[in-house]
This record gives sequence, structure tokens and C-alpha cells, in this order.
Amino acid sequence: MKRVFLALLLLALPLAAQEEKKAEAKPIATVQKLFVLKYADPQSVRNLLQVFHASIDANRDMRVLAVDATPETMSAIEDAIKRLDVPSAAPTNIDLTVYMVVGHEAESSAGSVPVPKELESVVTQLKSAFAFKSYSLLDVLALRTRTGQEANSSSSGGALQAGVGGTHPVLTQLRLGSTSVDGDGPTIHINKLNANIRVPVSTGSGWEYQGLGLGADVDIKEGQKVVIGRLGISNDALFLVMTAKILQ
Repeated sequence: MKRVFLALLLLALPLAAQEEKKAEAKPIATVQKLFVLKYADPQSVRNLLQVFHASIDANRDMRVLAVDATPETMSAIEDAIKRLDVPSAAPTNIDLTVYMVVGHEAESSAGSVPVPKELESVVTQLKSAFAFKSYSLLDVLALRTRTGQEANSSSSGGALQAGVGGTHPVLTQLRLGSTSVDGDGPTIHINKLNANIRVPVSTGSGWEYQGLGLGADVDIKEGQKVVIGRLGISNDALFLVMTAKILQ
């Protein structure tokens, strides 16, 4: 009897293995759903929902999330979206202004542009910290962005003297990864700000472009003027001064 039972058991094992393989091969049923967001940024919400390990596509232009997930996961995602898509999550428009100010070793520089009145307090602080004898405005760049989004700006409006070669334009590119806003102040958080600047410098027999770079994360209160970096230009220095304004 025991031998018969053992024989039956041995015959059943391959069948059980086959049934297990069939069960494993059976695709998991999923459901698809579109979510139209009223307030939150679709891409930011998608990044947060990645913890659910579902297939999620975001369309910022249409403010839509396309989700493919199991019924149980879909229920959890739907609940999360209800919590995230609230008025306080609405993107905020922000105006950023970057002033490029040059500190000169000489008393004055031919053809230099005076620093505007709104930066006089910044220049006073710079004079107390550095030994430069004069300051001038090189260029101004403006960026308008929204919280959670990238922004970039470029300019060739400024110019510098490069030896006997005369003046040549300064080529500037600014890029930031994203911005967010805290209610305290309020404070604007700028993530992954990058500045790539090409300035003309004298080579003795002529001139050439020198590349300067700056990367930083910046916290700035609305209306505040913050020096976000100093870059060397021969015996002079280039200071980047930023202000931020939240648009209602």
C-alpha cells in the first residue's frame, strides 16, 4: 500500500510542477485609468507615485496622469492623488533676476555701466568684504519659471575689455533644475542652479574666451538680494546677485 501511495505521489509531483508553472505564467490582470489634475504638477505627482511600482505616464500640457496598475494598487494610487492634488499644490509663478556685477581693481573702467540704485546696498557689503576700488553692472538676466519646473536664460548683452583687442561680448547661460516655495517669508528654494559664462580675456598678442562656471542650490526670501557666487576675471571679479519675486 505504501508503495502504491509513493508511486502516486511521484506521478503527482510533475503534474503539480506543471500547474505551478501555468499559474506563474498567467499574466496579472491590470486596469487603466486617466487622472486629470486640477492643482498639482503632473510630473511631480508621477515622481512621488513611483513608490507604487505601477506604469504611470504624465502629460503636463493636458495635466493628465495615465496609470496602468492592478486593482489594489490603482485604489491606493487614486487615494494618493486625492491627497496630493489640492489647492496648496498649485504651481507658483516666480520671477528671478540675476545681476552680473564686476568688481574692478582700478578706480574706474572705461565705458562701464553704473550699478543701479537697487543694488547699492549689495555694493556696500561687497566693498566691506573685498578690496576692489569700483563696481559696474555687466548684464542682467531674467527668468520666469513655475515651481517644480526647469528654466533657462541666455544673454550676450554684456561686454568686457580684452587688452588691445577692444571690447567683446560676454556669453552667459543660466539654467535651474526646479524651484519650490515655503510659506515662511516666503522662501524660494532653487535647486541645481548652473551658470556657464564665457568672458573675453587678453592673451598678450590678442584675446580669447575663458569659460567660467558656477553651480549651487540657493535659498532666497522674496525681495532679498543675495550674492550667489564670485568668479575671477584676471585681476577683477564677477559677482552674481539674485532677487526673486512671487507672482500672484
